[in-house]
Parts: sequence; structure tokens; C-alpha cells
Amino acid sequence: MGDDRRKRNHKLSKKDNSSFLEDLKIEWNLFWKNIVGDDVEASAKDPFEDGRLESLTVDQVRAITKALSSDRNLLNQKLESLNKEINLNTTKLESLKLVGGDYQDTFSRLNELSDFGQGLSQQLSQVDERLKMARIRENILLKKKK
Repeated sequence: MGDDRRKRNHKLSKKDNSSFLEDLKIEWNLFWKNIVGDDVEASAKDPFEDGRLESLTVDQVRAITKALSSDRNLLNQKLESLNKEINLNTTKLESLKLVGGDYQDTFSRLNELSDFGQGLSQQLSQVDERLKMARIRENILLKKKK
């Protein structure tokens, strides 16, 4: 019975992680569509890759910067909780090894958490790069305004 609960929680946790990322992508797309307009799908999906960032106003760039900062904070929080879970599972793994218990589930979970952490780190890197580009663009626009 305890194993069933652990497996169910493990599946839910995996689902929560992927749904978090999907929700983040959906929110970003909705936010971007709201700022740029409906023609974004017809022309380009990513303003950071095709230069559409150049055509935005200071307020629009600030809104993007704010959203990216929020995304960055969410990813950092997720990484912190992931790190805590990894630490707990590492301690559990060491304890199970010492007492000679079955540690394969814990070991598998650690591998999954590590893989998920790598994905989050890559996303954080992308968000940081986009945030940097948005801040540079905002500074350029502010200098032009003066």
C-alpha cells in the first residue's frame, strides 16, 4: 500500500513538473500575443530571434522585462525546491545503502530529478539571455528618448 502511494505521488510529481513548464509556455505565448498583437503567429514566433524586439516601445519592452523577471523567479523557486528534494533523496539513498535496503526507486528518482533540473537550468539560461536582450533594448530606447 505504501508503494502504491509512493508511485502515485511520483507520477503526480512528474506530471506537475511537465505541467508547470507547459503552463509557463502558454502564459508566455498569451502574454506575448497580448503585447504584439494577433499577427505574431503569421510573422514570427520569437521576437528575440528575429529582431521584432527592435520595433517595440519602451513600455512594451518593460512589460516583457517584467514578465521575464517573473519567469526567472519562478524557475529559481522551482530549482530551489528541486535541490531540496534532491538533497532529501540523496540522504535517503545513503541511509538505505547503509542498512542494506532496496534503494533502486530512490536512485531512479534522483536520476529523474537530475534530468529535470538540467532542463530547468537550460530554460533559466534562455530566460536570462532574453532578459539581458530586453534590458539592453530598454536602455537603448531610454537613451533615444532623452
